[in-house]
Amino acid sequence: MTPAAACATSPRMRPDSSSLAPDFIGRLDHLRLTTTDTPWPLAVSNAQAIADHFEHRRNGNPAFYDGQIFVLRQLRRELDAIAGSFSLERFSAFLFWRDGLGTDSAALDGFATAVVRSIEGHVLVGRAALDTLNAGRIYLPGGFIDARDRRPDGTIDIDASVARELAEETGLDVARLTRVPGYIVARHSRHCCFSIEYRSPLPAETMIESVRRGLPHAGDGELTEVVAIRDADDLARYDVLAHARFLVSHVLADTV
Repeated sequence: MTPAAACATSPRMRPDSSSLAPDFIGRLDHLRLTTTDTPWPLAVSNAQAIADHFEHRRNGNPAFYDGQIFVLRQLRRELDAIAGSFSLERFSAFLFWRDGLGTDSAALDGFATAVVRSIEGHVLVGRAALDTLNAGRIYLPGGFIDARDRRPDGTIDIDASVARELAEETGLDVARLTRVPGYIVARHSRHCCFSIEYRSPLPAETMIESVRRGLPHAGDGELTEVVAIRDADDLARYDVLAHARFLVSHVLADTV
């Protein structure tokens, strides 16, 4: 194993690191996101309970699929970056933890999102389809980090994850957008959003109409509607997920 690979698979904190506050938001030049093969104790010690809970939840939503996703096991701030350690777990184990049935004070719901802004500065968001985990709620385009986002050296490629999720959910191609340098990291409660901001040369309504034309043809689409958040009044009007509200409010206020 090369030294770089050894660093990529180590879940230990560096001596120059500290935990991230529950309501942290910041724009950073670098992310240091790695993976570990160390088993998640919560998943190991609750295997049967996890299986039973997933069966119960899937009875309520048959669309739930027990695939593999990366769970954020540890998050910390280092001198020059935000660092995190992920492990590849079954969705059922994550759901068990998310529903408050397992205890791991260090674990977080870590995911990637796109902050797409129109020429006016409005933020594009979508309403989740009824067969998804956040059914009917408004959120930023994005989703779970999965095995496709792990580089050969064991690090996580957030750019690839964001680009894929944005294309899958909205049909938007990041090649047609201008990427704002750096990454926005927003930790809110048990959620941690790793975001990339993009700027479009188009007005919000033109972007929305383009995305809407594709939604009816996506039978298994994750969005049922797209809207633009213009200001605090829009944030109050829509049923926006708390972590997305937290992030978008800072983006619109230019405080990140």
